[in-house]
Amino acid sequence: MNIEYLQYFIDVATTKSITQAAKLNFISPQGMSRAMNEFEKELDCELLIHYSNKLDLSPIGKALVPQVKNVIDEYNKLVSMAEIKSHARDFDPDSITIECHNIAMLAFFPDAARKFIFGNNGLLFRESGNTQIRRSLQTSIQEPEEVRHRSIGIVCFFDQQRNSKTSGLSKLIELGFSYRPYLATYDKVIISSSDSLSGKPVLSDEDILSRKLVVTNSYLYSVLEKRFGEAAIISSSANFDLRKRMVESGSCISFLPAIAELTRTEACDYVFRDFDSSYDVEIGFLGQEEDLGSPQFQKLVGLLDDFYKSHLDSNLYTLLVKN
Repeated sequence: MNIEYLQYFIDVATTKSITQAAKLNFISPQGMSRAMNEFEKELDCELLIHYSNKLDLSPIGKALVPQVKNVIDEYNKLVSMAEIKSHARDFDPDSITIECHNIAMLAFFPDAARKFIFGNNGLLFRESGNTQIRRSLQTSIQEPEEVRHRSIGIVCFFDQQRNSKTSGLSKLIELGFSYRPYLATYDKVIISSSDSLSGKPVLSDEDILSRKLVVTNSYLYSVLEKRFGEAAIISSSANFDLRKRMVESGSCISFLPAIAELTRTEACDYVFRDFDSSYDVEIGFLGQEEDLGSPQFQKLVGLLDDFYKSHLDSNLYTLLVKN
């Protein structure tokens, strides 16, 4: 079961609105509706009742709310315990957790930044979705200052209209967090080097629909489903190694931000290709000002600056960070 579906359900139950819950989680109303439909199928019961002018919980949905909250709480405890135990020998109480959207981890960090994160006792790392990052940050401000869990989120927004982030970020900013956009890029197709389509520099939607798609199970699924249709997507997974193997075998094509052409340096049997009317990808930092200004995080940002300011002529991204 996708843990994000549990979190989505609680937001729908709280707001009594698919639209409002979608805004809180930086996804589209269509994506939220699909997630709730899949959640109901997994549980084999009706959780939501849709009236002409409102939405309510079914009796089962109401009964499940406290249970779902308990599951989310236990999941968060499990993740935190694993994080602390994995760093038990060197644990620094002043450390900062970098909570990173999996697409950012795949495409955003050059080697120097990855090595710094994993070799620095003052930085911990956790791969999360935008929704989990939002919840983790909100939870952190409820803790006493002396035991506050310090976190910075590195978030990704996929949106052709560039408006999916507005409401979710506004809620965090009201709570005292800052959002610092870092760069804007766009997505590219990744396709097997041996596929006949790899000879084309730009793929049309018709080209893409001639192959099956394997995609990540984040908001990007909703973007691609809306554009290419659910039937075109054969699989979705957060596991990039799986998606990579499917692409390299020639059974599917997938997508990565264009900056991955620069940052992914390992040997591979796939190539990057542009496609018509690609959607935007924005990557930025979420956190409290004191954490964003910490020496550990500023060192990481310095490594990112060194890399991205030296590759501006690649035309694969635009820096949004202020000099």
